[in-house]
Parts: sequence; C-alpha cells; structure tokens
Amino acid sequence: MTLRSKTVLGIALIEITVLMILVFSAMSFLSDSNEKQLIQRANSSATMFAHAAKDAVLSTDLATLDDLVNEFMTLEDVAYVRVLRNEKDMACAGDKDLLARAMSSDSSLGSVDDGIFDLRTPIENGGLPYAYVDIGFETGPINAMLAQAQKAIIGIATVEVVLVAIVSFVLGTYLTRGLTRLTSAVNTVGLSGPGFQLQDHSKDELGEVTKAFDDMSAKLEKDYQTLTAAREGAEQACDSKSRFLASMSHEIRTPMNGVLGILNILEETKLTREQQKLVSTATESGHFLLSVINDILDFTRMESNTLILEHKPFDFRHCVESVVDSFSPAATNQNLILHCYIEGSVPSKVNGDENRVKQVLLNLIGNAIKFTHEGSVTIKVCANTFEENKAKIKFEIQDTGIGISQNAIDYLFDEFTMVDQTYSRSKEGSGLGLAICRRLCNLMDGEVSVVSEPDIGSTFIFDISLEVTDELIASPVTNTRRELINKDARILVAEDNRANQLVIREMFKRVGSQIDIAENGLEALEMVKQYQYDLVFMDISMPQMDGMTACRAIRDLDDDTTANIPIIALTAHSLAGDKEKFLASGMDDYLSKPLRLSQLVDKINLFLDKAPDEEVDQELQPSPLNKQEVTYKTKVIPVETQYEDAAQLELVDEQVIKQMIEDTSAEVIPILIDHYIEESQDRLRKIYQAIDDSDKDVLEFEAHTLGSSALALGNRTLSNLARKIEHLCLDNKQSDAFELKDELKHIAISSLEALEVRKQQGFSEPTEL
Repeated sequence: MTLRSKTVLGIALIEITVLMILVFSAMSFLSDSNEKQLIQRANSSATMFAHAAKDAVLSTDLATLDDLVNEFMTLEDVAYVRVLRNEKDMACAGDKDLLARAMSSDSSLGSVDDGIFDLRTPIENGGLPYAYVDIGFETGPINAMLAQAQKAIIGIATVEVVLVAIVSFVLGTYLTRGLTRLTSAVNTVGLSGPGFQLQDHSKDELGEVTKAFDDMSAKLEKDYQTLTAAREGAEQACDSKSRFLASMSHEIRTPMNGVLGILNILEETKLTREQQKLVSTATESGHFLLSVINDILDFTRMESNTLILEHKPFDFRHCVESVVDSFSPAATNQNLILHCYIEGSVPSKVNGDENRVKQVLLNLIGNAIKFTHEGSVTIKVCANTFEENKAKIKFEIQDTGIGISQNAIDYLFDEFTMVDQTYSRSKEGSGLGLAICRRLCNLMDGEVSVVSEPDIGSTFIFDISLEVTDELIASPVTNTRRELINKDARILVAEDNRANQLVIREMFKRVGSQIDIAENGLEALEMVKQYQYDLVFMDISMPQMDGMTACRAIRDLDDDTTANIPIIALTAHSLAGDKEKFLASGMDDYLSKPLRLSQLVDKINLFLDKAPDEEVDQELQPSPLNKQEVTYKTKVIPVETQYEDAAQLELVDEQVIKQMIEDTSAEVIPILIDHYIEESQDRLRKIYQAIDDSDKDVLEFEAHTLGSSALALGNRTLSNLARKIEHLCLDNKQSDAFELKDELKHIAISSLEALEVRKQQGFSEPTEL
C-alpha cells in the first residue's frame, strides 16, 4: 500500500471515528433534552389542570369539568384527558381506545411503548387524594423531530468525511510526489552512480530534504572519483609489484640456475675435503637465497588470494614423521634431543595439501632447532574429530631454547619482521616464515600462537582441519633412478645465458645425449626450420625474440611435423598464471628454474616415449652437431574401435603398465600418471561442458584425445567408452553420445582413482632372465 493511500485511509478513519462520537453524543443530547421538556410540560400541564378542576370535582360540577376537559384537549400533542373519582369517570375527552385501556403512568420516554406518554396526577383535599386526572401526551412529533435531526447530522458528517478524504488525497499526493522523486533519484544514483541532482528546492521541509539529497549526491560523486583514482593507483601499484616480483624472480633464478647447476656438477667430481666444504657452503647459500624468493612469492600469492591448496589423499602420520626425521641430523649435530609424540586419535589417512602441512612444520621445527643450543625439541600431535569426516589436528612444538620476550611476541607473526631486528643479528631469514605459517593455518581453518619465556623456551601451537578419508594410500616410491630412454633424439635448447648453457649441456652429457643450443628465440626459429627436432626446450626471456613469440611462430609454420613439435618452456617465472600463459602461447609444458637433471629427463621421456606395439622407423635430418644420418624407433598402440562392456574390462590394464615401464623406466611412470590424470580431468570437464552445450565438434575432438591418452596409461575401459562417444559423433548420432554423460562420469572417476591407487602401490623395473 502506498504512503498516499495510507495517509488518506488514516485521516478518513480518524475523521469517521470522531464524527461517529459526535453524532451519538448529539443524538443523545437531543433525546435527553426533549424528554426533559416533555416530562416538564406534562407535569406542569397536569398540575395546572388539577388545580383548575379541584373545585368542580369537590362540588361535583360535571358541566364545568366537561368544559375544562374539552378546553384542555385543544392543547398541542394532548391525546386524551380524564377525570375520575372512585375509579369512575367524572369527565373525559380524547381517543376512546386510549381511554378504554388500563392506565399505567410513564416515567420517561424509554418506558413509552405505545406512542403516548401517560401521566396520572392526584387531586388532593386536606392532604389526601380525592380524585385523579389522567392525561396522555403524544410522543410521535418528538420522535419525528429526533429522526429528522439524526438524518441531518449524518448527512453533514458524510459530507465532511468526503471533504476530508479529498483534502487528504491532495495532501498525500503532494507529500508522496516529493518522496517519489527522491526514490527515483536514489534509484538513478544506484544505477548510474552519484552526481544526479533534483534541483527543485521548495521552501518547506521536503525542499530541505531535496536540497540535502543534492548535496549528498554531489559529495558522493566527488568521493567516488577520489576512490576510483585511488583504486586505479592501487591496481597499478599491485601490477607494478607483480611485475617487479616476476622480474626479480627471473633475474635471480636465471643466474642461480647456472650457479647451482655448476655446483651440483662440481660436487660429483673429485674434490679435496676443503673444496667439498666450500662447494657445500656455496650450495647451501644458493638454496637459502631461493628459499627467500619462494617465501616472497608465496606471500605475494596469499596477498592476492591466488594461493590454492590441493585436496589430495596422503598419509598424515608419514608426513609428520618424514619432516621430523629430516631434522634428525641437525639435532644430532647440535647435541639436541628430538622427540615426536603422535597420539592414537590422530588419523593416518586424510585429504589435504601435504606439501603445505610440511611447509608449516618445516618452518616451526626449523626455528625451534635454530634457536635451541642445548636441551630438546618436542613435537606433540593430537586430534579431535568433529562433524562426521573432519578432524581438528593440534600441534605443539616445544623447545628449550633462548625464548622470546613478550614485546616481540606482539609482532612475531607480522610480515618481514624478526625477533632480532638489529644489524648484528646472528640468524638469517626473510621475516616471512611465521607470517606464511599463519596464513597457511588460516587457509586450513586453523590458528597459530606461541607461549614463551626468555632463557626458558618456547612452545608454538597451531591447529588445522583436515578431511578424514578411507582411500587407500600406499607408501611413496623411493626409487630415484633417472635414465634417458631415447638418447638419439634430436633436442634443441633455446637459452641466452652462458652459464645455463653450460649447465644444460653438461646435464645432457651425463645422460649420454647431445643437444643443440640457440642463443635466442629468433635463432631457435631458424634452426627449427632448417633441422628436424624431436623436442624443443624454450627459455622465456631472451633478446631479439622471447620464447612465447618464438613458440607461436613455430606453430604457424607450414610444415605440420615441425609446427607440432613438442615445446617445453624453461622459465624462472613462478607467479600464478604464468603456466597458463605459456600453454596459451602453444607450449606443451614447462620446467621451472633452477633445473634438476631428473626433471629434465622426465620431461624428455614424457614427450618422446611412445607406447608399445607396432614399430616404425623415422629418419632424422642431420643437426649442426652431428651431420650423419641417425635412425631411431618409436612404438605405436593401435586404436580400439569397438566399445566393450565396462564390466568385462579392467580399469587399469597391467600389461600396458608393464610395457610402459619396459619402454621408459619405473620412476617416470608416476610422473606420467600425474600428468595424464591432470590433463584427463581438464579434458573431462570440457567433455561435460560440450555435452551440456550440445557441441558435437568439441565433444568429438576431446573424446578422441581422451581415448588415446587413456589407452596409453592402461585405462582401457575409459578409452573404449571415449572411442564409442567419438564414433557416435562421427556417425551424427550425437544425441546418443550426450546420453552417455552419467556413465562417462562414473567410469572416469573409477578409472582415474584406480590408476592413482596403482601409482601409490609403486613400480619396479622388470627383472632380466
């Protein structure tokens, strides 16, 4: 209901109520007044008649009584007159019917039921009643007058109500018109932003409200412009910070790749004890510098809310024990006792981010050992289960170290701060470790705190929430052997840094393979045009032409074989979103610097290893380093074209896994599986979206790719179903393919989980007979 309607109804209701009270009061007053007048008149008339007829009654002068009676009947509203003595009429006049009825005196108008007000007055002689006079007065005229007065009053009240309603409507319209304009103005400001002006200021209160609105809108517009400028400045500052961090990451990681790589190679040569100590110190310092960079990048991701925790099953107890075990040598060197107590209530199998849990423990236990010179470091772990499948896990890291003063505790978890802020501090660090621990605990629905006393020790307490799972988790594979499967493959590395070139060349020498080096992206493009390569490693930041531009140029070449060559990015960039940019430019994968030999070999095996069965020979053109022709063999798995019932096939074909191990190595299989699962999950999302969008072309393409990759990793059931969907699309039976979405979801989840479980069981090299 509108304000105008409420105003009209409210005023009308009040007016009607008041008028009704007035009408009832007026009618009551008129009725009472006329009743008093009637009674007073009747009593006066009867008394006068009794005095006038007294002598005639005493003398029994009937003639005089008749004259008096007839003369009295001429008075207005007199219905009858009667003089009686000893119950006998001496004289009477008027309506005979009224005279014939029994006499009953009336005391008020309320007691009149026949329209006649009856009154009996005694004629006294010597103080005693001698005779009586009965007189009847008509009440009809009075009732008629009251009815007419009631109609007149009600009519006047009705007219007044109508007039009040009209006035109320006009007043409500006036009031609500201003409010409606204000409402419209507010909506305009909400849609178009502040600054709208009404510019209609009357002299009343509504005019003051309108003026106040215009002033508020103008001030909001000014503040909005100021906030917009401030936001743009903040965004530019944030972008500048991100660019600075990306540049810093690259500029530091790139030379550190060369430094650490050379030190890694140098460690494996014959060195004296003093030289080995120097190399170890240099390596330790290099890794410390990289850890500082990683802390800064982690903190930047947290600040921009781009740090996303993984949600994967892992063995929680093994996670804690492995971290504690890694500190055993350091504790032994410092003559410290290292205890770890894990209560029985702590679950073994949980879902979460294992690496981030380790990161918090490494920071806190590392700090405890760093600042404890004698005594012990104790780690206690307990858990409480809440809801149904959630566990609140509490950690206590207690040490007998130097302790922390109370004023330092107040800023201990702030960014870029340390307990010892002086230039002479004895411990190194970025001042971000505890701040990152607090952020990670918050991301895992927990908190971190500390209780400490100087020279006595400290106790760091933190808790996290993890989901308890029953999923099978096997012990991690400890085999670390890495071997290049195809040593004759032609590989091009585009790298402008001389130190990195030396490191990469030495790494490939150690696995028995030769490579070609390009100084920049432009040179890499020309070499790819001239020579046929199996794989390209492409640095991102290079002079003349950067890696992403070179990749796009290669993909645009007319030669399909050359254009589709696998390209892997070598990058020191580590900010969120970089991987997506590299893949969007056409690259197949990426490696982050500093490089590790095992990672390098795994990537080569991942892209150059083919699946078993049919062998084909391909000849390579000579590279700049080796001019002779070289022949190598790859193996191809034939495509299954018929879909078999899922119940009759294994989710993971062990024969395919065994053949994959034989063609590569046991250690590369987990990496291949992780890569395949990640790609398959993304591809499945695209397939589900294509089904929802009824996009046949996308569904056909993605199903084809999924079928090939699933068969290569042994997910034969999933591969056959994907092939069936592909063939249905090719046969223009996409409606049948769309109906397989639920079945595909079920088989895909089961197949990928089965492959993950198989990976956790570990792989071993085949024994030679």
